[in-house]
Amino acid sequence: MRAPISWIKEYVEIKEPAEKLAEDLQFSGTKVESIASEGTEVIFDFEITPNRPDCLSVIGIAREIAAIYQRKLTTPSAFSVTSVEKEEKSVQFEVADKKLCSSYSLGVIDYVKVGPSPDWLAKRLEKSGLRSINNIVDITNYVMLEIGQPMHAFDYDKISGAMNLRTSKIGETLVTLDGVKRVLPAGAIIIEDKEKIVDLAGLMGGENSEVDESTQTLILHVPLYNPLAIRKASQYLGLRSEASNRFEKKLDPNAHRYAFERTAQLMGEVAGAKLVSEVTSVGYPHKEGSLVVPFSLVSEVLGISISKEQIKNILERLGFATQHQVDKADEFKLKVPTFRTDIEEPIDIVEEVGRIYGYNNFPKTLPSRPSVVQFPRQTDFEGKVRRALALLGLKEVYTGSLTSAKILDRAGIRVENCLKVANRLVIDYEYLRPTLIVGLLLASSANIERFERFSLFEVGRIFEKNIEKNGLPSQPKKVAGIFINYDFKRAKGIVENFLGKLGIGSLEFMATENNSPYGSTIAKISSVNKSIGMLGSIEEKILTSYDISASTYAFELDFEILRSLQSERKYKPPPKYPIVKENISLFVNQNTKFSNIRKAIRKGAGHSLFNLTLLEEKSVKGKRSLLLGIEYFDLFKTLERRHIEVIREKVLKELVNIDTQPRIS
Repeated sequence: MRAPISWIKEYVEIKEPAEKLAEDLQFSGTKVESIASEGTEVIFDFEITPNRPDCLSVIGIAREIAAIYQRKLTTPSAFSVTSVEKEEKSVQFEVADKKLCSSYSLGVIDYVKVGPSPDWLAKRLEKSGLRSINNIVDITNYVMLEIGQPMHAFDYDKISGAMNLRTSKIGETLVTLDGVKRVLPAGAIIIEDKEKIVDLAGLMGGENSEVDESTQTLILHVPLYNPLAIRKASQYLGLRSEASNRFEKKLDPNAHRYAFERTAQLMGEVAGAKLVSEVTSVGYPHKEGSLVVPFSLVSEVLGISISKEQIKNILERLGFATQHQVDKADEFKLKVPTFRTDIEEPIDIVEEVGRIYGYNNFPKTLPSRPSVVQFPRQTDFEGKVRRALALLGLKEVYTGSLTSAKILDRAGIRVENCLKVANRLVIDYEYLRPTLIVGLLLASSANIERFERFSLFEVGRIFEKNIEKNGLPSQPKKVAGIFINYDFKRAKGIVENFLGKLGIGSLEFMATENNSPYGSTIAKISSVNKSIGMLGSIEEKILTSYDISASTYAFELDFEILRSLQSERKYKPPPKYPIVKENISLFVNQNTKFSNIRKAIRKGAGHSLFNLTLLEEKSVKGKRSLLLGIEYFDLFKTLERRHIEVIREKVLKELVNIDTQPRIS
């Protein structure tokens, strides 16, 4: 937001040089992006954070300066409209849904003389980044910049009958003030009369109701719109303006009345206008909020001692009304002004005290002893997980926690099973991810044309609906990966190898039911009777929606369970005596698990088993033919034929017991 310093000086005394003022504002949380000079005028360009719409006004900036330097804030007067002597004209205005426009002020102003703006008004707007149009439009823009409340003026004689505020339907059109015919999306806020749409609310008025040189009577509408609806329509249509920038935020619910009165006053002074109707003010006055704050909280959080009088003084300079709690010496009650829509909790008050007191004024103290930086064990383990997956060839990606209904639908996940963000900043991204696989599928889709085969992984939190922990939704950390153009055995082998690197053994892969986004091949992974996670194929229809034609498998594992199961890998010295190798062929049923075969061989061979490898697998007449490589050894002697035969007999016996047909090769 641009503002000339001469305008700010009308509301607060400024003695400091521009650079010093910018520095002090920055220390208090109001960033000055740049300082420019135009002749004798100094123009500030402020970067206002989204939670401080009160500072999107010259008065808001002046209030901050007054609080920092302990100076008086002088606000412009506006005539108080209670009633008119004789109501000459009126307007009927209906709101279809109060959620679209919670409050507004509306009235008819007559005897308007539209023409060029006086020099002081035109120059002030131009230095603030707005071009002068005519005196009426310029006054509405002037008050918007001064108070922070946008508004719109309609030509009274171009409105046919009652006005109605509603949401647009797909395909409706409006030619806006810039002469562009716009096709409206569903859900944009519009205002219509009985014949036509006359305003794309919060964004731009209609050409068919604009104030021009012929206008004699106008309708002044000062609304408070639904920020989300304005932001969504703005992004869809690519329309951004000073007005929409303010309407997208949580504005002062009481400002519309004052803005109406101030505008009507200036129109009377500049354009000879006169109010000829009662002023309708809906949702006014809005009650101020209140908070009870312990004095001790300020020093506990800020780490410095600030007196009670200093705290109260700072808050009163910012517009808060403070009242000491008689029955509770450590607490004070304060009323939150309606323009501070960002203040919700006692901790917000602590921040206000800290920033105006000045973080640069905090005493500088050296630590009593050197601090020893210790990384939490969780951080160590997370690094171990990342290194293990990277060594196995997977590439790490970072995807956002926010997702959209469209993305969830592509992944086969129902939105009603996902957490919805209450106050989203990005219009379409209103849900929190229930699984990391959603992001991995998007990342895979972006890379599928570049690589024939690849694998990705991510470590991050997911968000579970209806499962709460400490009053908040459960946010477990997960480890997930995706394999593009892999078969199940290879994907399973990599997961086993990964878990082995973490020292997690005794793994079981149990077939389980389909659970989107997984397809028909899905296994539940567990170790020592603890469920670790899932590994499975991705449904073909889901892959098609991501333009992935190759066979794809994914896994998602619980980070905390992995951490609890990890163990240090124990390294053994290489055997002193020769290793004996032999192969065993097996015919097994299709549903026989390899883990059962491994257990049988380990049981039969005992301590003599050095290594077991699956060399080959084929399907023969409805059965599986496996070729296994087995290696035997002994710690204390060289194994002779007679020793091998004894071990082999035990192994074959155990294999027969699990209904296999072994054959030595």
